[in-house]
Amino acid sequence: MKTDRTFELKQALLNKYHSAIDSAADTPGKSGFVDLTANQSSSDKLNKAMYDNSQSVEIYRNFLNWLFGTFNVEEMDFRRDCFERLGNITGKKILITSCGLGEDIKVAAMLVGKDGFVHAQDLSRHFISLAADKYSAENIVLTVSNALDLPYKDGYFDAVFHFGGINLFGDIGLAISEMNRVCKVGGTILFGDESVAEHLRADDYGKMFMENNALWQEKVPLEHLPLCASDISLSYVLGNCFYLIKFTKSDQLPYADIDIEHVGYRGGSVRKRYFGKIEGIAPDLKNSLYELAKKEGKSVSRIIEELIKTRL
Repeated sequence: MKTDRTFELKQALLNKYHSAIDSAADTPGKSGFVDLTANQSSSDKLNKAMYDNSQSVEIYRNFLNWLFGTFNVEEMDFRRDCFERLGNITGKKILITSCGLGEDIKVAAMLVGKDGFVHAQDLSRHFISLAADKYSAENIVLTVSNALDLPYKDGYFDAVFHFGGINLFGDIGLAISEMNRVCKVGGTILFGDESVAEHLRADDYGKMFMENNALWQEKVPLEHLPLCASDISLSYVLGNCFYLIKFTKSDQLPYADIDIEHVGYRGGSVRKRYFGKIEGIAPDLKNSLYELAKKEGKSVSRIIEELIKTRL
């Protein structure tokens, strides 16, 4: 790893990790990556053990070969299609979380070009080491780190990408929150994993795949999206058994004028109907109120406001 990549890594990392880069046995200049998992939790250790054993690479690749063969999809074409959903990323800085053996890195590096940077992380030191051996271009920066506690600065990346693995993270909401945190406002987050589409779940087609692998029963985690996510899109890929969610990071909720009054007897605005609720009244008085509104050509909301103002 050249000096400029070490500089880029320090630019991307939170300040508390800078000393780890300087003192680590695997410095960016020696091994092509840096291990930032010195203070890992017990759950991290279990996950690392699953992917750092001698059979992990074979198991990992066997599954991917089965997956793309089953749905008759060329793997690298699929990966390129996923990244192209991010739009034009030429010259951009992107992050790939839980990158595995790094199959996405080659595609991403090609799309960002020589003026962009691809950062990739995984919890498995073994996988990152193999990825570093295979992908050593100057604009590729690798870390062994935790996707639930990313070591990168807030708002550093133009885009963040993840495919396959989030169902095993234990805290999907936190994983999405971390991807959102390190992305710039206006940047794009794209992630996906197993989840048989709802319309297939009652059919033998969907039942077969959910029986084949229980992870495919997982639901699409739309409830975990940030409140300020915008331009949200959901699509299905690989036989409608995997989802892709894409959204733009925003710093505010969607715009809405909640003070525009409704036309009609009920009247009021979104704000009034939500924040202006009052105690109930007798049903016959309510009916009389609506009759009065019709007679006077006013909304019930306006009449109630007029009546209250006369008593205050």
